[in-house]
Amino acid sequence: MALVCVLGCSKDEPTLSPSKKSGLRLSTNKRTPEDLAKAFQESLRANDADKLITLSILGQGLQNWKIIATAQNARLLKLLESELAEVEKTPRKNRTVKEQARYFTLHSEIDRIKKAYTDEYWKAQESKLPKMRSQFADQNYLQFVMKVNEAGINPDQVILGKVDVSRITKDYLGAGLHGGTIMLHYLDNGESLETGIALDCTKFTDEGWLIVGQPRVIKHTAIGPQPEATIKQTEPFTTPPSE
Repeated sequence: MALVCVLGCSKDEPTLSPSKKSGLRLSTNKRTPEDLAKAFQESLRANDADKLITLSILGQGLQNWKIIATAQNARLLKLLESELAEVEKTPRKNRTVKEQARYFTLHSEIDRIKKAYTDEYWKAQESKLPKMRSQFADQNYLQFVMKVNEAGINPDQVILGKVDVSRITKDYLGAGLHGGTIMLHYLDNGESLETGIALDCTKFTDEGWLIVGQPRVIKHTAIGPQPEATIKQTEPFTTPPSE
């Protein structure tokens, strides 16, 4: 499921209400993306899922989550509407069964995005945050650690060699947010590993830089700015279930 954000966010950093419920509050530490990467690596080395949660929007209240979710869904909506426009260029009688099925699916997805994520929806999700944090700590984190080990990244042995922040932008998700993907490069006995970890992160006014999506194991490509993906962005951790 996708997420979305139409909250009148600042063009530089998301602005949060002082009266917001904070969930598992971080300190006011305004860490840099490099600091966030190092803190993430420390949590991985300590095998501390709870520490990782406090470095992410999953450890906050829903306000930060809504900012990222709304931005993601707004971007996804544009992609879906563009695809629908292409499908509609073919007259109904000339569409294949597959094209017509996609036509109905696109309409359904577009309608769901437009109707969902009301104030009532988010109030219902807020009560589910403790369960979502528990699910990440008990299930998702373990799955991630298994992928890390399978990729040859032993947290007790490797050294964080380079934190590539070249993909950070002031227009993350096309929403005027300061964020992007940071790439972690590792050394094992002085040798660079072909595998690494990618973290999607955004800078928030109150908490500074936070991880906003599931950390993922990757194979490194050339370091430097990359073209924007044309597919749905990684969702912020465990997605709040639809009602």
